[in-house]
Amino acid sequence: MQVNNFILFIIVYQVTMKIQTYSIHQNTVCFRIVLLIIASISFSLLLANMSSAAADSRFDAVGDWGCASNAKNTASNIVGKNPQLVLQLGDYSYQTKATCWFNIIKPIDSKSKINIGNHDDTTTSLLNSYLKHFNLKKPYYSFNIDNVHFLILNTEDSKLKKTSSTQYAFAEADLKSASKDPNIGWIIVSFHKPLFTSPNGCSAGSCKGSASLTKSLQPLFDKYNVDLVLEGHVHNYQRTFPLKFNSAEPLKPTKTSTAKSDYTDPTGQIYAIVGTGGINFHSLNGKASFVSSQQAVKFGILDLKTTGGGTKLTGTFYPNGGGSSLDQFSITKTTLSQASQSHSIGSDPFSSSG
Repeated sequence: MQVNNFILFIIVYQVTMKIQTYSIHQNTVCFRIVLLIIASISFSLLLANMSSAAADSRFDAVGDWGCASNAKNTASNIVGKNPQLVLQLGDYSYQTKATCWFNIIKPIDSKSKINIGNHDDTTTSLLNSYLKHFNLKKPYYSFNIDNVHFLILNTEDSKLKKTSSTQYAFAEADLKSASKDPNIGWIIVSFHKPLFTSPNGCSAGSCKGSASLTKSLQPLFDKYNVDLVLEGHVHNYQRTFPLKFNSAEPLKPTKTSTAKSDYTDPTGQIYAIVGTGGINFHSLNGKASFVSSQQAVKFGILDLKTTGGGTKLTGTFYPNGGGSSLDQFSITKTTLSQASQSHSIGSDPFSSSG
């Protein structure tokens, strides 16, 4: 447990003053050595705590919930991890109203940021209820937490595939700005429908990926050094190798590493489909060559942590109900600026959005 920085500062200050006071009256070498050791330990604790407090962040991500017991277990799983942020990946109540899902996520409601799925905008009133509940003016927006930049996009907007669209222009300007910001070390993008996927049991065409959306978005992600893309819609868990755009076959992106789980300064993005919130499963009918890990037997969440002064991002899939993690990967950056390693935003990203 971290000690409050202010309290540590007071301790260090008081110890320093005691050294000065007692040194006047005590002339033994041993006494001075003991006081210097105490001061040294206090300073070390203060510096270590300040570094840890600025660097370590925790986020959870999952989509495709429903309102049954499985969804309640997903909420409990997240509560147990106590993240700063919950990235909701779309498709929530699967009903004409959102009330049942709002009730399930009450313990994590204030930490949640949503994107819109195909079951969330079946009517204008349903869509507006989600936007109003989370204080959103539009279904795409961005924000920062510590040295991580988040961009939330709306794949229900068919115009996103066009580079002339308003949402595409927003995404491009946002990523360009984030990529140049010395305080940003990581860029994470979130939306509902996946760009590409392993073969699966979902009958909808959108569960096979979208070449047009991939042609639109992945070159942007390559250009502006996006690190991680979080998706839902397909009701299973899939996590790719680092990937870059393949113009010849957009639905077969190019692997830039063959390592299974740990990457240092990789080229391209890692994509994770986390459609394991609880509604049901889509079977996996084979494994795409660009996918490193996948499963369709356990509901659960993807837990993300930054550590090491903000230089390492680790993702772990935790199944509901406990048990061993089903996947873990890490990205380490060796070229982050000092500013991006220690930066912590001063404003509250949950006060308002978009």
